[in-house]
Amino acid sequence: ASHAVDGNTDTNWHAGSCTATSDNPRDDNPAWWVDLGQSYVVGRVVILNRQDAVPERLNPFNIHIGDSGPNSDQVSTNPRCGGDHQIDVTQPSISVSCPGMRGRFVAVRLPGPSRILTLCEVQVFPGRTLLRVNVALGKPANQTSTSWSGNASLAVDGNTDTNWTSGSCSHTEDEDNPAWWVDLGQSYVVGRVVIFNRQDCCWERINPFNIHIGDSDQISTNPKCGGDHHIALNQPSISVSCSGMRGRFVAVRLPGPSRVLTLCEVLIFPGKTLP
Repeated sequence: ASHAVDGNTDTNWHAGSCTATSDNPRDDNPAWWVDLGQSYVVGRVVILNRQDAVPERLNPFNIHIGDSGPNSDQVSTNPRCGGDHQIDVTQPSISVSCPGMRGRFVAVRLPGPSRILTLCEVQVFPGRTLLRVNVALGKPANQTSTSWSGNASLAVDGNTDTNWTSGSCSHTEDEDNPAWWVDLGQSYVVGRVVIFNRQDCCWERINPFNIHIGDSDQISTNPKCGGDHHIALNQPSISVSCSGMRGRFVAVRLPGPSRVLTLCEVLIFPGKTLP
């Protein structure tokens, strides 16, 4: 396992600097992880994949980040950074952004039976601590209704998986102007709001959406951050700049009749406080 953190990014197996899990028999859900020694805000994870042969073995893969460890069963319970990732097999590396995630253990895991995990290098880069802290994580959340057991709290649980069946997305009923909001506990200067949209189905439901930020618990009366926002349907997330806005409550609201609001994660990053 240490070969993936030895500083050598050579992607040829014969250079002797790539890891490999068991080939005979192959493992179900093989995983590799690193103990960073303390909890870090993680900005991105870069993976160098084997290129001289079998580059397709890595796809699909998951990244888990959190403080549970140090064994395989524990690290696999940590929140995922996104869902199933795919590397372009013609490229030696992939950089995966993990905004707002924090943890001591960073794991790469291949979901499914009879698989082999080979990693030629894994690089973990911290985010900027001050402005990369997700102040919404674990805070009290509410929504105008709940359907399919999609509780509001699932959008601030630290899990950015965008597949509904993973059990980490909120879900309202079909209603007029559905809304979801989080109580940050105090008023913050809000720099940006990152929203992870459902990707396995129904991704178009979120468009258009509004973001409200303010100190009133009557969230629809708080000022809007911009106007009607649209997320590109082929992208799992959108980052919306709300520079200069301040509030205790941050809400996502879908304007219009007969709409369903599903959020797989909402991250809120504070902005700079002016002197």
